[in-house]
Amino acid sequence: MIELIALIPTTMLLLIIISQYFILLRPKKTFCGNYTPDVSVLIPAHNEERYIENTVRSVHNSSYSGRIEIIVINDGSTDRTPKILSALKKQLKGLRIINTDHVGKSNALNAGISVSKNEVIVVVDGDSEFQPDAIANLVRPLSDPNVAAVGGIVKVKNNSSPISWFQRIEYLYSSFFNSLCDRINGNIFTPGPISAFKRNVVKIECGFNNRVYLEDVDMALRIIKSGYKIHIAEDAVVMTNVPETVRSWVRQRKRWMKGGIEVIKNHKGIMFRRRFGSCGFYPFPMITYWYFHSIIMGIVIFFQVFGGYYSYFLAYGQGLSLGAAQYFLYWFSILGIINLIYMMVSGLIAPTPLLVMSVLLTTLSYPMYLYPYIRYRERFGIRDFVAFFFLFPYWMLLLVVQLVSNINWLGSALGRNIWEK
Repeated sequence: MIELIALIPTTMLLLIIISQYFILLRPKKTFCGNYTPDVSVLIPAHNEERYIENTVRSVHNSSYSGRIEIIVINDGSTDRTPKILSALKKQLKGLRIINTDHVGKSNALNAGISVSKNEVIVVVDGDSEFQPDAIANLVRPLSDPNVAAVGGIVKVKNNSSPISWFQRIEYLYSSFFNSLCDRINGNIFTPGPISAFKRNVVKIECGFNNRVYLEDVDMALRIIKSGYKIHIAEDAVVMTNVPETVRSWVRQRKRWMKGGIEVIKNHKGIMFRRRFGSCGFYPFPMITYWYFHSIIMGIVIFFQVFGGYYSYFLAYGQGLSLGAAQYFLYWFSILGIINLIYMMVSGLIAPTPLLVMSVLLTTLSYPMYLYPYIRYRERFGIRDFVAFFFLFPYWMLLLVVQLVSNINWLGSALGRNIWEK
């Protein structure tokens, strides 16, 4: 019975991965020309003393040929952020600083928009750094009257802790997935660390929603509902700093999961509506399905891993044996799928539908995770190898966090978008 239950979501994931291979074959729209409108770069910040100077300087040192207005919104920081910004203001001509009283990222952005002067709004998080040509490449697609927002490629800068190694894979793949959606005119994401908007469209939408936790996705979906498209500029790159401890990572992901539920509730009318094109038939149903997937597979995988451990080892007093260690090594590393393929080919185990689907899913997924390294010219080092080797526990932990978030937040009222640093 458990295999039959697991077969359905496994097959669904396999179909999603296969679809991505087909989408990758489609040509990607490119934008040429020298479109350099005046831009206002908004940098919302709360307790960003470690990163804010590098963020501001990366924008100031941009190679963009148009005029840039830099506005930092210091939202009630209690660390050294205000002092660092004060010193920067003396060094960098034209830098504007707005102080708000811990009103949250959405309200901080809205405060910046209200005093901004230019036709294009560029948003960068206070812990991220633009590449020199990021702004130029980011705003170029806005020359299309049908494009109202553009997202870029988010790479991980800090790579010192094991949890950040896995996030490096995840962020690259997420950016690549956004670009795949863009190939079918179905992108619904404007990443928080790097995005650009036409100011008049943002004003029409009354700014960022302060009652949701994923204000960037919410804004993107409202723009799509207004009839505009959102492009991904793969040559616009930002380096962001990700959580370095499991605790801070869990807090971030619970926030994202809650935000995802809010987005689904608020914009469910997009689902399978022809007027919204591919947005309503590919990415939006996929993020909706992921919540149901986490409930099913979170329980199934937990039962398979620890149920097997109990049946094969604990029940016989072998809980700390070498065999038990090998059991978990196979479950939690790529060795498990290699061993599974060997046993199926050798005839040691029967190729059941679930085993066949699992093998196909894994063998097709790993190239999809590796390809962004090539596409975005990222060096593949020892830490990346270790992360790929033990990738399954990270996805399993994501399922657990998603499952817990579902229990905590399903049916709950909308929250207030306040920083948690």
